[in-house]
Amino acid sequence: MTFLEAIFLGILQGLTEFLPISSSGHLVLAQTFLGLKEPLVFFDVMLHVGTLAAVLVVYREAIGKLAIGGVSTLVDTQFWRKPSATFNTSTELKFISLILLGSIPTGVIAVLFKDQLESFFHEVQLVSIMLILTGLILQLPRLRKRDVASSELKAWHAPLIGIAQGCAITPGVSRSGTTISLALFLGIPAKTAAEYSFLLSIPAILGAVVLKIRDVGDTAIPLHIVGAGMLAAFIVGYVALRFLLAVLNRGKFSLFSYYCIALGFVSLLIALIQ
Repeated sequence: MTFLEAIFLGILQGLTEFLPISSSGHLVLAQTFLGLKEPLVFFDVMLHVGTLAAVLVVYREAIGKLAIGGVSTLVDTQFWRKPSATFNTSTELKFISLILLGSIPTGVIAVLFKDQLESFFHEVQLVSIMLILTGLILQLPRLRKRDVASSELKAWHAPLIGIAQGCAITPGVSRSGTTISLALFLGIPAKTAAEYSFLLSIPAILGAVVLKIRDVGDTAIPLHIVGAGMLAAFIVGYVALRFLLAVLNRGKFSLFSYYCIALGFVSLLIALIQ
């Protein structure tokens, strides 16, 4: 892999990680088009670390609030005297617990099906089909009746969204698109859906890095090239995340579905012809 190819893939990752169009699916198609032969799963994971940094920057205030509020509750003696009552009054601790609850099914899916899911990185036809599926999933919020009142994020929502995130490990399935679409369908307000989705991605990405850290010494890609890709992913990812949040506020989230469906059909046709 060359320096320019790494930057290109980093830019692609930054654009597609937050826009609901599947970063892994685009990376598979781009890598196939560029004719790259190296095992690129580790490189893909490291690009996700670059976009993770963008999440930490954009949501730094929310993360700081959760950290301070959660720690303050835990060190309060009242919490240990009446944990149930104190827990219900701590918004920050409840949100942290929902992130942990949603992370469990994601982790289980990743551990049990890691090898199978990684093998899909070489299946262009499957990735194309998954892109079409992502497009259909993005239409899910439109099935919710508009006159139904919105609801806050609840405990039973977390594992469902966590399962959706776990399934999105499959290349071609958008993590942000799947989790946010499901949250919107469940009636969770757009701002909360986005915040929960992206904060939920933090333990998921960190877990993926832990699972792949042993491959650092075996990767055929020089680390300075990996770093260039990560930096590109961070910068472009920051801009893309800001853009997505603006689109969500305008209620135009499902418009990305048409792009996913079109790209899926085109790439599937090309793969069948070759």
